[in-house]
Amino acid sequence: MDRPTSPAPRSLVHLAFAAIAALAAGCSGTASGGAGDAPADPLADPYGSGKRVHELVGPATWSNPDDRDSVSCKVPANVQVHITGATVIAVDRFDETGDGALGNIYVQDSLDDRPPYSGVTVFAPSFAPPDLHLSAGDVADLIGDYQEFLGPVSGPFSFCHTLPEMGGAMTFRFDTRPVAPKTIPITDLRSYDTARKWLGSLIRVENVTLVSDATPDSKKRCNVPIDVGGGISQGDQPKISNELFDLDCAAGTKLTAGTKLKSITGVLTYFYSFNIAPRSADDVVL
Repeated sequence: MDRPTSPAPRSLVHLAFAAIAALAAGCSGTASGGAGDAPADPLADPYGSGKRVHELVGPATWSNPDDRDSVSCKVPANVQVHITGATVIAVDRFDETGDGALGNIYVQDSLDDRPPYSGVTVFAPSFAPPDLHLSAGDVADLIGDYQEFLGPVSGPFSFCHTLPEMGGAMTFRFDTRPVAPKTIPITDLRSYDTARKWLGSLIRVENVTLVSDATPDSKKRCNVPIDVGGGISQGDQPKISNELFDLDCAAGTKLTAGTKLKSITGVLTYFYSFNIAPRSADDVVL
């Protein structure tokens, strides 16, 4: 899913923005040597006038605690949307299973104090231009289909739980600093309804205790359950996962049952249960 790096499109974008800004300043009489009053209208939002992610994603009102097998879910239909000014927080370039499990892009609203529901997973996007190569910190626009993914046909998620995701085209707007994670209470991960608020977002939880040893499965997926308090089923136990980074899950590592972490940072993902996916070793603080 990676695209070759091509600096030319970014240079052209920056030149275009500079030319538009200079033209606007000259026409308004505020450019060097110009005359006239400053424009009364505020400058256009550099993040664009499209929807923000948190205006699109919201509570899963169709979630049904009585429908374990998700046979009567009233999941909303797919809609075409245009999102502008979303910041890339991670690009999945780690194929943990060795069978092409990479390519997702995670974006969230470009706000310092992000409200709930500000993140979304971008599944198998296309790019304009086709050789665009996005990285964390890039600000992009998206146009395509938004859906509440109910899970694979072979086995949907339980209780009508869904994953908000988009497919479609991404275009580069500008680059900026990578966003800081939002520290959330670890108790938010105890239920689907409270954890959904942070899906697709970069989060941090502190004072984390591992429930069991880190052990890869037959497909080399590594999921390490974390303690969020009692009263939840084993299937609902949130985990640290190796979706974005090669966690050391070999026997004898420091990721063993009872290990206490000062903090864990990562993208909150969902696939039958919630996972915190660190991006590098720096995201796991012992």
